[in-house]
Amino acid sequence: MKVLTVDDSKVFQVGMRIVLKAEGVEELYETHTAGEALVVLAGHPDIDVAVVDVSLEAETDGLDLVGQLAKDYPQLKVLVLSHYKNPAYILKAVTMGAKAYIAKDSTPRVIAEAVKQVAEGSCIFFGDTISPKDLRAVFGNDEHILSGKPHGLTPKEINVLELIACGYSNGQIATALGISSHTVESYKDHIKSKLGYNSIIACVSFALTAGMIRFRD
Repeated sequence: MKVLTVDDSKVFQVGMRIVLKAEGVEELYETHTAGEALVVLAGHPDIDVAVVDVSLEAETDGLDLVGQLAKDYPQLKVLVLSHYKNPAYILKAVTMGAKAYIAKDSTPRVIAEAVKQVAEGSCIFFGDTISPKDLRAVFGNDEHILSGKPHGLTPKEINVLELIACGYSNGQIATALGISSHTVESYKDHIKSKLGYNSIIACVSFALTAGMIRFRD
């Protein structure tokens, strides 16, 4: 198994190295920024799992990186580590393409086991400090997410939802994103299909409530 870690804490990187090597990780690539991670992946596209901290240079930098990795390296399985235990962050991470979200203060054994399970194809949305009950506070009884099958909205689909929430028309969205109105309609159809609603307004309401999107200035 080949693993990439992206974390700006050198102390945490040392701990991860000890834990993952003890679990038989063959190749470990340690990076501290999104830019470094992308350089490593360009040279080693066969890496199996990326372990990404949410807080890098900025609060959302880690999740932005997750979205880019999901787009550029669809075969890569991304595990998010975070101090943030708000279930809405988990939903956003899943939406951006993460296969797992683990509390950063979980035990080394939990983190190492999560890396192995994600490499094998599992989805994990909490560690030993985030309970299924906490998740349901945001997700309700949405078994589509709780069963390990994320909705998987792309960054572009998130952009479309945010613009709809701000009252943009199809034409205005097309202009803002540099795409055609027909493509906007296609994005809306994909969003409804992934979120399981017949109405795009219902999708917007769900996404705002769950913290997947925010109003733009």
